[in-house]
Amino acid sequence: MHNRHSALDSNYFPGDYPFNNETNISFKEYNNINIKQISCWPEALEKAESFLKKELELPYVPQFNKGIVEKKFSLWRIEPLKWWAIDKEINFSEELGTTLEISHSFTCISISGENATLLLNRHLPLDLRSINFSECSSASSAIHHVSIKLLKYSDNNYHLFIPRGFGLSIWEILLETAKQFGYKILER
Repeated sequence: MHNRHSALDSNYFPGDYPFNNETNISFKEYNNINIKQISCWPEALEKAESFLKKELELPYVPQFNKGIVEKKFSLWRIEPLKWWAIDKEINFSEELGTTLEISHSFTCISISGENATLLLNRHLPLDLRSINFSECSSASSAIHHVSIKLLKYSDNNYHLFIPRGFGLSIWEILLETAKQFGYKILER
């Protein structure tokens, strides 16, 4: 895979930006993440699920708006007939559906820390409490009218996928909001 130029390059400055001597949120951009979108034909759903389960050696295939996180990859059911395989190549049969390389389409920002959920709740019309948005949950939503995908890897650990053309403006909004909590930007 080719290294991509980040949409955030002009405003990505690793370091600590504390508030009251605290940094309660961490940001990290993953600008070389590999995302393969897998779409199955409606009549092939059962076969597609069996294929993914066998191909990825998984005990089950995630249900809609859920994911499975393994050591080297993750699989997310983004839509009823669509999955994202992150950091995993899959040879999906045309009889089952189609695949699309979408890695270059998104800016991926990891947001973690004690106040990560609180920060995201300032912008997303979603109930991110663990009782409603548990570990390995996903959602499609919007920040300032920009469609995003949110994947929850664990408590207070999210990956936010923003269309590349809006990456910088959403990044700046997130940093401005994070000032009230104190934050750090990690090296890529």
